Amino acid sequence: MSAGRGTAPVVRILAIDTSTWMCAVALLRDGVVLAARDERAESHAAKLAELVESVLVDADARLEPGDAIAVSIGPGSFTGLRIGLSLAKGMAFAGGLRVIGVPTLDAWAVAAPTWEGRLCTVLDARKQEVYAAVYERMDGRVVRCGAPCALAAVRLAETLASTGDRACTFIGDAVDVYGDVFREVLGPRAGFFPPGGHPPRARAVGLLGAGRLAEVPAGDPLDALVPTYVRPPEAELKQSATAPSHAANVPTFVDKVPILY
Repeated sequence: MSAGRGTAPVVRILAIDTSTWMCAVALLRDGVVLAARDERAESHAAKLAELVESVLVDADARLEPGDAIAVSIGPGSFTGLRIGLSLAKGMAFAGGLRVIGVPTLDAWAVAAPTWEGRLCTVLDARKQEVYAAVYERMDGRVVRCGAPCALAAVRLAETLASTGDRACTFIGDAVDVYGDVFREVLGPRAGFFPPGGHPPRARAVGLLGAGRLAEVPAGDPLDALVPTYVRPPEAELKQSATAPSHAANVPTFVDKVPILY
């Protein structure tokens, strides 16, 4: 099963982000936001469809074959990711739309204000851990250093401290929870964007979706598009007490992965 119904240029992109406490939706055309809604949601299942409908009404638009859906695929809230991806797949299949998965932490990086040195996107993964990814600028473009990972907050800080003396600015909901840990290890090199002032925005998901669709015009195959959890769900961890701990893995933040947008 394929998400595409041909490879015509994208006219509009409906962007969906349900990876965190925020339920965010936007409709973009050529990088311009036609309409956007975002609300803090106790239940993404109850709010997402309502926001999608409101955004389309606000933009006086109706998605047509050839349009696309960009959806955040994680890491983040396990339940939120499944809800967002399920709606995106359902709409794509029913409406002849393309769908493209967008890494959540990349979207945070693209949406961040101006920063110097390194940027580290961090989401609270509970159990004293964070989901994290590290970014730099190269030739004016954002590049990710390695792959997103899940690890103890203090181990992340120690790894960053051991890989140079550059400043590192943190953004994401883990800033409120582990800011003191990062500050204690990195000292004055640690800077912070408060998550309340810089919540996740669907526009960044849409821009990254457009970048990926330029490389993969047909979009992602629906049957192969799944959430990127980074670490196993809690149920799987309980069922496999002998499984090696992912928290023991230490990222290197070396390989440079350009972010397309």
